[in-house]
Amino acid sequence: MTPTPTPPGPSTPPPTNIMALAAFALSVLGTLVPPAALGGVVCGHLARRQIRQRQESGDSWALAGLILGYLLILLSLAGLLLFGGFVATMFGIMAFM
Repeated sequence: MTPTPTPPGPSTPPPTNIMALAAFALSVLGTLVPPAALGGVVCGHLARRQIRQRQESGDSWALAGLILGYLLILLSLAGLLLFGGFVATMFGIMAFM
């Protein structure tokens, strides 16, 4: 009688990087509090480096946090420039009155 080989146990997936989840959460929070988007971008870059070094999962969370964070920063800067243009225009109009 030959022994039957035992099948390998279920492999556990690598742990999810906590910094990647924080990057996504901060970027989502950046929709209400714009400076939080900057924290999301910083955490996203740090998380992607940690994921490569430690062979963890969560790269998609970090990438989503980076995309959303950069998009919110871009929209915030565009809004500030637009607001500044309106203010400069109003002061320019008021100077001629």
